[in-house]
Amino acid sequence: MKKQIICGIISAVMVLTLLAGCGSSSSGSSSAGAGDKETKYNMAYVLSTRDEFLGLLEGKVYEAAEAKGVGMESLYAGEDSSKMIDCITAAKTEGKDAVLINLNAAEDAQACIEAAGDMKVVFINRVPADYSVLGDSAVAVASDEHFSGKYQGEYLAKYFADKGQKEVSYVLLRGTEGLVHTDLRTDGALKALEDAGIKLKEAAVVHANYNRVTARDAFADVLDDGIKFDCIISNNDAMAIGAIAAMTDAGMDPTSIPIVGIDATDAGKEEIKNGNMKMSVYQDAGGQASASVQAAINMLDGADIATDTGCEAASDSAYVLYFPWSPVTADDLK
Repeated sequence: MKKQIICGIISAVMVLTLLAGCGSSSSGSSSAGAGDKETKYNMAYVLSTRDEFLGLLEGKVYEAAEAKGVGMESLYAGEDSSKMIDCITAAKTEGKDAVLINLNAAEDAQACIEAAGDMKVVFINRVPADYSVLGDSAVAVASDEHFSGKYQGEYLAKYFADKGQKEVSYVLLRGTEGLVHTDLRTDGALKALEDAGIKLKEAAVVHANYNRVTARDAFADVLDDGIKFDCIISNNDAMAIGAIAAMTDAGMDPTSIPIVGIDATDAGKEEIKNGNMKMSVYQDAGGQASASVQAAINMLDGADIATDTGCEAASDSAYVLYFPWSPVTADDLK
């Protein structure tokens, strides 16, 4: 009896230690059930960081969990891959049925799956670098990043074609390194411009980690250096808004050049309405969240992973589910 009590105490201490490193918060559904629905499964959402889009996505995950009668708890890894593994281990120790993971780095996927053990795994929003690590117990739900930057490039190509301009100098606001979608968003935008016959010149690359404040400060340095450019291509809305703020601070008119973003957040759409941004590309946070929770339920129930998700499997992997993108301009917001 004493041995059982001691073991129980040790297990509790291990969980509390891991949770202390992760940062934990619970949804209402995990503590009191989802309204009148019985909680069928308990899950954890392990996220790398809370930027503007990912903060929105986290809220949508809770909403989806509550609607589907699933208990949900957030574990925050703070952009630290080792802490992410600790968070996944904590979820497993707590007896969670499944874990949703917003990857810190695309190459971490295999280690995350191994740490999850018997839990079902859904990589949400950020896909693994290697799809071969996925399978019947580990899937991904995202939007196909081959199209996000492509829509930006196509918009800019038409903008400059209408002006009769064939040579374009650009500033790139680049997101977090080590993430697949940072490269795909960048490459897609530049390739679409080149495919349209635009000759590109790189004026500057600003590494801003998808963060508005970082982009504002770093882009201010570009402006201070007097670098000339024809457009700003941003890997997300938040960095674009940071650049807009830096231009305003410097007495420049953001409406004088095309600035394009990705995500079409509420803040981004406001900048499009007032003319500071020319366009963004909508990413469905609610759709990704609902589909991720449903995919986890499907795996636990032994159903096809795409059932009731509203997604279609990627052409190159049956274990990757995609939501479509859509370009957003001022005309779309009228």
